[in-house]
Amino acid sequence: MSCSSPAYAKKKPLKVKTLTIPRFTTVASLANILNVRYEKLLVRLEEMGFEDLTYNFILDQETAGLIADEYGYEAHFVEEKEGEDLKPMDIPEDTSSWKTRPPIVTIMGHVDHGKTTILDHLRKSSIVDQEHGGITQHIGAFSVKTPISKKQITFLDTPGHAAFLKMRQRGAEMTDIVILVVAADDSVMPQTKEAIKHIKQSAVPVIVAVNKCDKESANPERVIADLANNDIDVEDYGGETQTVRVSGLTGLNMDKLEESIITLSEVLDIRAPDKKVPVEGWIIESQSKKGMGPLATVLVRQGTLKKGDVLVAGKTYCKVRSMKDEHGKPVKQALPSTPVEVWGWKEVPEAGDECLQAKDESQAKRVIETRILREERSKQVEDIDVINKLRVDAKKEMEQRDRLDELRKYGLEEEDINSGEEASDDKPVQQNVNYIVRADVSGSVEAIVESIKDIGNDEVKLTILKQGAGAPTDSDLERAQISNAEILCFNMKVPKDIENKAAKMGVVLKNHNVIYHLIEDVTAELSSKLAPTIELKVRAEAEVKEIFEIKGKRRTVFKIAGCKVTSGTIEKKSKVRVMRNDQEVYRGKFETMKHLKDNVLEVKKGKDCGLSFEDWSDFKPGDVVQAYEENEIPRYL
Repeated sequence: MSCSSPAYAKKKPLKVKTLTIPRFTTVASLANILNVRYEKLLVRLEEMGFEDLTYNFILDQETAGLIADEYGYEAHFVEEKEGEDLKPMDIPEDTSSWKTRPPIVTIMGHVDHGKTTILDHLRKSSIVDQEHGGITQHIGAFSVKTPISKKQITFLDTPGHAAFLKMRQRGAEMTDIVILVVAADDSVMPQTKEAIKHIKQSAVPVIVAVNKCDKESANPERVIADLANNDIDVEDYGGETQTVRVSGLTGLNMDKLEESIITLSEVLDIRAPDKKVPVEGWIIESQSKKGMGPLATVLVRQGTLKKGDVLVAGKTYCKVRSMKDEHGKPVKQALPSTPVEVWGWKEVPEAGDECLQAKDESQAKRVIETRILREERSKQVEDIDVINKLRVDAKKEMEQRDRLDELRKYGLEEEDINSGEEASDDKPVQQNVNYIVRADVSGSVEAIVESIKDIGNDEVKLTILKQGAGAPTDSDLERAQISNAEILCFNMKVPKDIENKAAKMGVVLKNHNVIYHLIEDVTAELSSKLAPTIELKVRAEAEVKEIFEIKGKRRTVFKIAGCKVTSGTIEKKSKVRVMRNDQEVYRGKFETMKHLKDNVLEVKKGKDCGLSFEDWSDFKPGDVVQAYEENEIPRYL
């Protein structure tokens, strides 16, 4: 038999069918692409586990590709090129050639445990006197030379109030060493536990400063025990965490605390490259100053920042025009672990943004374009989820209307159809309270928004229309007037012309300097919108003994309840309800009140009386008549 016989011919491989699928496509469009009837595709999708699909339901590439695979197609996706971006440098295994840098030390702990007082003593300044309410209001980085060891340390002072959760989280991620401050007279508190959680999550070495040891009520041993119970392996109990008993007020053992920081930093061997590498760092705080525009405090992580360098942070960039240290003095360069205020930003960057150096402004612009596009794509996905939900809801509403139309064909009235749905309509309508948030720096804005955004419940909701660093603007006033919003200002001086315009426009503008006062104010405002709880208080009772029928004019018959007052004094003007077997059968007002044959305004305990009620006469012997008053009890969130 010839080899060329068809029985021995090579089989041609089956050609795989391919499809090009766009980034997003509707179910109907996918049916066209697959060349399948829409109805059949819908049945197949339901078999695959999809529910509540409509013809215009939007599918993403991955989902559409999965469906195409079911039909034997190999999906090719429309490629979207990723633009240029900046990334931090990979850290090599051997860093011995890098220079040692000052440690970045974060102060953490509960509000009013004395963190700022300790920092104040370390840097010999009076920051504590400048803070409103004695509480640090936003992150500040300060580089100081310690008086004893003459070593440089950068302190990152994080706020102590619960409102600044995110800022404290960020502080723990930027730092080399954490000083956990715990008051000797107060021990471990909620924010202490919160700080411990962040320390554990970021695996940062910690030194415990047991503060206020100069006070008579101090009990440092209890603090050590409580810390051990909260997973801090203190030296006192054989662990590795140093504990130092100090007083920020008197300076007790502050030299030992300083020595502990320097010793631990030497053990950690903290290093960073300062030459021939791009600058990397963090935005510590940012704001917009009148006459200067956007400013940001940058904490350099590696490299040497100089005038003329181009930095990218988030979706904005900066060509460094000038730099100042924490004392406001101009500096020519900033080495690793140095905080500097940088001028030259195109827009105000967000506190906590990573800061990376670009080659030039052109590269910076390309990077920002990439980041904006990436964010838009991400938002597009979120928007599509919302659109799909609206379309599914619209489909259900249409099906409900069709069902009602069908029922009407059988003679049912609308109230009969809707009778089963009335219960759901009794829910209170949710009220909305609008705010615009303005603060001195972006870190404070973020903390305020995080603190207040979830205040509310099913009855009252808070909406933040706009937020930003810097004083309120004319557009803020117009937006607040249109939307009936209040403007919350924090830790800033509001320009007089803005205050005057706000007053003329009827816009409420509130200024706060202490974060928890602002939170209390917002909570009180939303609480005032809650319907009060009505408390019913019974003032007097009477028991119905017998029923009397009295004939009136034109042969009308009136029923009178013959009663005996068993407690209190029943007044004719009182609100009244009638109870039968502990169930309310009537609520309303008295129509007549008689004692013997006289009309009276009140009847005291032990007296008999005849009572009738407005629009009701179905009383029976044994019923209990209660005169009551209603008290409104305010509700709070």
